[in-house]
Amino acid sequence: MFTRSSGILMNISSLPGDFGIGDFSEHAREFARNIFEMGFHWWQILPLNPVGVFNSPYDSPSAYAGNYLYIDPYGLIADGLLSYEDISPYIHSGQHFVVEYDNVKFNKRQILNRAFELNLAKIPELTAEFELKNAFWLNDYAEYMAIKSYYFDAPQVEWDEEIRRKTQPAYGKLLESMSKYVLFFKFEQYLFWKQWAELKNYVNSLGVNIIGDSPIYVSYDGADVFSHPEYFLLDKNLAMKKVSGVPPDYFSKNGQLWNNPLYNFDVMKKDGFKWFRERIGRLLNIYDCVRIDHFRGFYSYYSIDADSATAANGSWEKGPGPELFKLIKKEFPDAKIIAEDLGIIDDDVKDFLERTGYPGMRVLQFGFGDGDSEHMPHNYIKNSVAYTGTHDNDTLLGWLYNLNDDLKEYVLRYCRFEGDDWGKGGKDNLSVKTIIKVLMSSVSSLVIIPVQDICGFGGDTRMNIPGVAENNWRFRLQKNYMAGIDKSFFIEVNNIYHRNNNLRLRG
Repeated sequence: MFTRSSGILMNISSLPGDFGIGDFSEHAREFARNIFEMGFHWWQILPLNPVGVFNSPYDSPSAYAGNYLYIDPYGLIADGLLSYEDISPYIHSGQHFVVEYDNVKFNKRQILNRAFELNLAKIPELTAEFELKNAFWLNDYAEYMAIKSYYFDAPQVEWDEEIRRKTQPAYGKLLESMSKYVLFFKFEQYLFWKQWAELKNYVNSLGVNIIGDSPIYVSYDGADVFSHPEYFLLDKNLAMKKVSGVPPDYFSKNGQLWNNPLYNFDVMKKDGFKWFRERIGRLLNIYDCVRIDHFRGFYSYYSIDADSATAANGSWEKGPGPELFKLIKKEFPDAKIIAEDLGIIDDDVKDFLERTGYPGMRVLQFGFGDGDSEHMPHNYIKNSVAYTGTHDNDTLLGWLYNLNDDLKEYVLRYCRFEGDDWGKGGKDNLSVKTIIKVLMSSVSSLVIIPVQDICGFGGDTRMNIPGVAENNWRFRLQKNYMAGIDKSFFIEVNNIYHRNNNLRLRG
C-alpha cells in the first residue's frame, strides 16, 4: 500500500501562530516545507472535527464538520472578508507553549461573527456550491448547531422533548426563527473547508501527503446522533443504553470509559451501512490516507452499561466485520487506510485485519517489557506503519526517563546506543536519535515520528494521557524550535534507509 517512506505526526493545533492555536496559516505551509526538506513525505494529523467538552478531537459533535478554531483569520483578509483592524484585537497575548482553549474559542468566534455580519448579503452566493456538494451532512450539522445556540449550548438531553424528537410544527418554527444561525454555521464550514483544500493542495504540491485520522465513535451530544438516532443504541427516551470504552489495559487499570453511544449495526446493515460508506468516502476525499482509530471495534466492540462508573465490567459484542469492508473496498478500491490495531487484539481480530489488507500499527514503546513482542522492530512486517509513539504515548525522552533502570539499559543496548548521556534533551539528544534510526531501518513500509521526538522533547510536551479528562491536547510548537532541529540527521537517515524519494536531497 505504501512505498517505503516516512512522515511526521503533528496536529494542526500544535502549530505556531498568532491566535493562540495552530491554524491553516502560513505556519502550516512552512511546517510542510520543513519536513519535506528533511526527506519526509507524509504529514499525519489528528481529527479535524470540532473538539468535545474536554477539547478532545476524538469526542466530536460531528463526524463531518471541521473545527472552526483552525480557520486562519489572515486568510479572511486575503479573501476580502475582513481587514487587519477587524482581527488585530484578537491576536493572542497569553501563553504560547500550550493552547488556552477558552480564550481561543472566544476570540475565533468573535472573528467569525465579524466576518459573517460584514458580508451577510453575499454569503448565500458564496456558499451555494459548497452547500450543494455537502448537503448530505451540512444541513444536519448547521441546524443542530443553531438549535444548540438557542439553548445556550446546553446538551441536547436538556432540550425540549418536542425539539429532540423533531416534532412538527414546533421544530419547524424553531428552525425558521434560527435561520440566520443556520446560515452562520454553513458559512463557518465553507470557510473551514475552503482553507483546508487550499492548504492540502499546497502541501501535496510539495510532495507531501496527508494522513487524516477518524475516530470510530461520535459524541452523544452531537449532530450525528440528533439527526440519525436510529443508527445508535438508544432507548425510547433517546438515552444511551450502552456506551463505548475499552477494558483494563496498558493505559488504565480500570479501563477507559469513553461514554460515546454505540452503533446499532443491525439497523445500519439494512441500508448497506450507508452512513459509514458516506463517512469513509468523505474522509478519502479530504485526506490522502485515513487512519481509522480503534479499528478492532468493527470486528468486535466493547459494550458497557450506560450507568457504569468504570469500564471494568463491560462485554465484547460482534461488529459488522468483513461485510462492511467488502462494501468499502468495492466502492473505494484504491483507498489508503491505516488500521489502528493497538490494545487487546486476539487471533480473530488479526485474521480480520489481514483479510482487509490494511496495514496495522507497530509502536516501539509497546515493544519492551513484554517478551518478544510484535512491537519490537525486529518483528515488524512490511505491511505496517511503525511509530516511536502515538499521540497517546509519552515522548521518547519522557518514556526513557520513566523506565526502570534495567529496562532502560536493555532498550539502549537493543538500539546500540553508546555513551552515558542518554537523557540530554533537544536536537543533540543521541539516545532519541539512535532509537529513531532503529525504527527507520526497520522493514515497515512507513515510519511516522511525532514532532516532539524529532525535537528531542521531554514528557512535558506530551499531547494526551488516556483516561485523564483535563489538560490534554494543549501542546504547541514554537517557530524557533523547528529551526533548531538537526535537519542533516533526518536527511541522512531518510536517504540511507531509502525512505526519501526526493532526489534533490540525495548526496
